[in-house]
Amino acid sequence: MIWRWFSDRVLFYEGSTRGAAILRILLALLLWTRWGTDVAPFVDASPARLALAASFYLSTTGMLLGVYSRISTAWAAATVLAMVFWFGPNGVEPWTHHHTAILALSTALCALTPCGHSYSWDRWRALKRGTAPVERAPLWGMRLVGLHVSTVYFWTAWDKSFWGNISGDRLEMAMHTLYLGSDASTIPGFHTAMMLASVAVIALEYFFVVGLWVRRWQWWTFPLGFAMHAAFFILLPVGTFTATMFALYIAFVDADALHDWLDRMGGDT
Repeated sequence: MIWRWFSDRVLFYEGSTRGAAILRILLALLLWTRWGTDVAPFVDASPARLALAASFYLSTTGMLLGVYSRISTAWAAATVLAMVFWFGPNGVEPWTHHHTAILALSTALCALTPCGHSYSWDRWRALKRGTAPVERAPLWGMRLVGLHVSTVYFWTAWDKSFWGNISGDRLEMAMHTLYLGSDASTIPGFHTAMMLASVAVIALEYFFVVGLWVRRWQWWTFPLGFAMHAAFFILLPVGTFTATMFALYIAFVDADALHDWLDRMGGDT
């Protein structure tokens, strides 16, 4: 019974490819947002960095436009993974941040999806030739993207599950660093609010490990997740992390329901 569920819902699960294509496009834009300026020639014109810039711009442009989509996405993934795990530890420390690692790994997982079957130059070329593939394919790669999101939530919550964070002290220190300065806060109930916020975030992150997968819960788990990440973006220096998580949520959306909705919105191409 477990094998049948795994086979039907994961290994051989098929659906519309539009969600994977949208994820490809969103991730390409996020890669430009995070690294587009960092790799520009005016920042560093050394031979190694010029080669990196060429690899980055060519691969991400192909990824965005869907030109040999899976190859371009895999190329982009290899490039940014090298940035995170090689260039970062060897002199570009901001590239080693866990937010950049999440974005790079998400790109690698996107390359395992049928991300070129929809909204791509690949599909346009196939339509011109009369050989366009059906916008339906195995989506086990999108399941891996969803597992990636669950893993991010679990280990993020696990990392926060110590008394210094549960007590609110860590969040209170962050608020003083960013907003209040070094003097003790005189706001009534401030410490209690920080403790409640810390506990709420940890509880939500543990819950999202499983809760995002349950379709009948998504009408309220999605808004909760969006609200939490929006608060992170507004209140804390999280960079592209919020937008990355917003994009990755598409892995949990029913692929065929998304296809039908896009048709109703005029997205049938």
